[in-house]
Amino acid sequence: MRIKKILLMCTFLLISMKSYASELTDYLNNLHTFQAQFSQKVFSGNNEEKQKSKGLIAVQSPDNFYLEYNEPYKLLYVADGKKLWSYDEDLEQVVVKAQGGLLIDTPAMLLGNPKDLTKSYRIERTGITDGWLWFELTPKKENSNFETVSLAFENDKLIAMEMRDNFGQTTRLEFNNVVKNPILPAKQFVFTPPKGVDVIGQ
Repeated sequence: MRIKKILLMCTFLLISMKSYASELTDYLNNLHTFQAQFSQKVFSGNNEEKQKSKGLIAVQSPDNFYLEYNEPYKLLYVADGKKLWSYDEDLEQVVVKAQGGLLIDTPAMLLGNPKDLTKSYRIERTGITDGWLWFELTPKKENSNFETVSLAFENDKLIAMEMRDNFGQTTRLEFNNVVKNPILPAKQFVFTPPKGVDVIGQ
């Protein structure tokens, strides 16, 4: 009887995990492009606020990504499917790397590949807080840079993302002016280093 109960519990857990995954995938389904402004806060392990910033994010499925910080500093990341560019305006420096699998299994591409969520994450519906419905995603890979990634929705709209890294630090992004499936210009995912800056990498 004990073994039977354990098997029933395991079956229930598997069904629950599948339903959570389906529910989250439904929220992100048919998401080909995404654009929003965001405010970001970084907290230490003892929940002390360490950093605040603001910017713009845009994603185009499956592997184009644009992230621009404009407060309190200027920093830009652009992934064009082949290369990942980062540009620090204050340092006048560009770093370029082959994109390859750099962004695979990272929060950056969650929005670009929602159909692959279950391959990379274990998903749990953690409930509603202040009117936001939260899902917690735990990476299946042991060497992931993040312990957990949480997504919050309000009225079927992605409103926040939290990432907890392996050092206990939490990065929280809250989105506003969210637009699902906007028409994004192709040039947004093309980066040309400004004249006079140092370019490091490939």
